[in-house]
Amino acid sequence: MRAAKLAAAANALKSKSGGASASAAPFALAFMTDRARIPDPALVARALPKGAAVILRDYDMPEREALALQLAQICAARGVFLLIGADPDLARRAGAKGVHLPTWFWVRNEKPDPALAGLIVSASCHDEAELRAAGKMNADIALLSPAFPTASHAGAAALGPERFRRLAAGSPVPALALGGVDAANAARLAGPNVAGLAAIGAFIR
Repeated sequence: MRAAKLAAAANALKSKSGGASASAAPFALAFMTDRARIPDPALVARALPKGAAVILRDYDMPEREALALQLAQICAARGVFLLIGADPDLARRAGAKGVHLPTWFWVRNEKPDPALAGLIVSASCHDEAELRAAGKMNADIALLSPAFPTASHAGAAALGPERFRRLAAGSPVPALALGGVDAANAARLAGPNVAGLAAIGAFIR
């Protein structure tokens, strides 16, 4: 487990963000579930520090609601935020703190959604247009990716540190770095409005 080192790297990014926007981000560190790579996400959830977040992806798994309820219990006990991907109804049933909106779920809805009222909202973003749209939706935080080459999207072109920092600096919402980010390379992404990092495999490498 690398939760402690990742938390330190995430907090270092947030401390160097140089503005009120990133300071207002609801969390600096997020673990994104992926049952193919981490079959038991509860193990990571139990290792996260207070104030971190778990984002439940695994959109097609049959037992997703049961996993959401399990994670909700763990997160509540540890003071960790739980966000449910693409399902506000499940988020409310599970008592989660928020909803994560992948691009395919929200990209055509560039306005606040009443179904998300009272929930923390994170949004997947990959370019300037999507960051602007996240702002129009009143998202609380954007997961900007891929910062570096990543196993999650093998072959996809990475933003790279320079473009990542430029996009984050111009974003209307605080940005978390996602995609190939770990404790060793996170510092290369430090800049205005960079509120921390999100990861999958880095938690177990």
